[in-house]
Amino acid sequence: MPIRKCLGCNKINESSQMVKITRVHNTRNILINPPSTYFGRSSYICYNKECVQNVIKRKKLPKSLKTEISQEIIEQIKNLTGIK
Repeated sequence: MPIRKCLGCNKINESSQMVKITRVHNTRNILINPPSTYFGRSSYICYNKECVQNVIKRKKLPKSLKTEISQEIIEQIKNLTGIK
């Protein structure tokens, strides 16, 4: 199982234990937990409220993916991790 670093806390964990956010290379669409067939720039966040809040508050996701992140995508990530 591949290991990845969380964008929020910098801890290393298995990728299956994290939320994967990908900017698809050719369409520049943002996908949450896409199948591995999509190629592009990806970031990982623990299923942890503190990590998600840290990433959103410090605007780490747009920097990491090198694109703007819509409020809709942020809400989907919050819902997936149980943040209201």
